[in-house]
Amino acid sequence: MTLAGIAWRNLQARPSRSALTLIGIALSVAAVVALTALAWGFEASWQRAAEVRGTDAVVTRTASQNALPSPFDARVADTVRTLPQVYEVAGLLSELMSVDDAPPMFVFGWQADSFLWRHLKLISGRFPIENGHAEVALGRLAADMLGKHVGATVYIDAEPFALVGIFDSPALVETGAALMTLTQMQRITDHLNRVNLINVRLNDASDETTLTQFRAAVAQALPGYLAITSGDLVQQNVMVRLARAMSWAVTVLAVLIGGAGVFNTMLMSVFERTREIAILLAVGWRRDRVIRMILLESLVLGLAGGVIGVVLGSLAVEVLLWSDMIRGRIDAQITAGLVWYALGVALALGLVGGVYPAVRASGLKPASALHAE
Repeated sequence: MTLAGIAWRNLQARPSRSALTLIGIALSVAAVVALTALAWGFEASWQRAAEVRGTDAVVTRTASQNALPSPFDARVADTVRTLPQVYEVAGLLSELMSVDDAPPMFVFGWQADSFLWRHLKLISGRFPIENGHAEVALGRLAADMLGKHVGATVYIDAEPFALVGIFDSPALVETGAALMTLTQMQRITDHLNRVNLINVRLNDASDETTLTQFRAAVAQALPGYLAITSGDLVQQNVMVRLARAMSWAVTVLAVLIGGAGVFNTMLMSVFERTREIAILLAVGWRRDRVIRMILLESLVLGLAGGVIGVVLGSLAVEVLLWSDMIRGRIDAQITAGLVWYALGVALALGLVGGVYPAVRASGLKPASALHAE
């Protein structure tokens, strides 16, 4: 019988213990998959929103690292507009706000007639305009969640707004949001003449020199502000950093907890098979072969639990994406890279839990072990 066959037989000989260990590994890996997919999706959702808007760079406060930077004087845009590298400028103000009876929803206020609106596809009605009236448009998912159609009334922070349009966007975070003109957003949030981002299109965004010159020009003309790419803004976002940290923390905990389960299973297996291992050593098995057998058993447990965990984690993500708190806000990413990452974590569980039992088994002295039996 091959080494793999012996390892598989040993695992089958203890079905209950092997099954419990598999469950522990699977749940650990499922947690890693679910949280990492959401963390990566959260980051990708905001990155995608900036890309589809055609934003080449954003201007914000130097110290601002919040998901939605603190509002600042909108007149900063007038200075940005005068810089030689700039083609178009558009102010933006956004917040998480209560909309009807739904969980808090992103509400965006965009400068009217700016380039920010061009990527949107109108499904019905029209976009809000600067006419002094309280008007709002809803993304396709937001309208579906609220059960609203054009002509209905939408209450944003308890204030009634006429729903004048429903739109679709390539960015999920926008399809689950409400959209109004910047002036209306400033009014309802009491942030008159303020924005929390200035979106900029450059004359030649493909030229790295243009971006470098623009950054230097902003630093010189506007002390306390900086110009960065939308990607850099997402990378510095404190919520993105927190999501990454939580993902890493869950991974470490999964390795520790799952590894402890594998360790217990394999160590008990070595204790129960002392006579068998002693006989193998007595008939000529090398100690490194015994180590490989035990490690192979633990790695098989880890890999099998990892496969199950990937499936469970993927199902958990699908369920979470339909929950009211997440739907339309985060586009989870379950990629081939995440699957390999999760399986790597699972194999790490098997390796961490199997090393000591394998070394202990290889250190048995045949005569002493057989005498003890």
